[in-house]
Amino acid sequence: MLEAAGLGLTRPPASGANLFTAPMPEVDGSVPDRAVALVVTGGAGPLPYLGLGRKAYLSPGCQVRIRSAREDFEGGQSLALAVFAALNQTPDMSSATVRAEESAPVYMGTDGADRHRWGINLMVGFIASATARKPSAGVV
Repeated sequence: MLEAAGLGLTRPPASGANLFTAPMPEVDGSVPDRAVALVVTGGAGPLPYLGLGRKAYLSPGCQVRIRSAREDFEGGQSLALAVFAALNQTPDMSSATVRAEESAPVYMGTDGADRHRWGINLMVGFIASATARKPSAGVV
């Protein structure tokens, strides 16, 4: 969704990737100062057996972390607000709901290299099918 939002975010292996699904990587030759990382932070337990077919409602918590260059507070804040707008109560997703926990991105200060950081805490809700594992041959 964030790649498609027109914010200039791309995932690896694209050259100059700045959108990650892991903790925020450090800046190096391939990771720029301006970056966004999505980290799953836990969430409520699954609500089992909803509906037909052993489906469960899952609600993982996620945190989107935004970082900008040390001299670009305004650009980082604008990116954080744009990410917030793209994800909070996303109308484009019929199979999931996304809800921000706060009314705006939280400014988290600077890191060790004086780059500005913001965070957005999200709750995601979706229905997932339980996948029953079949025993392999010879297993009782």
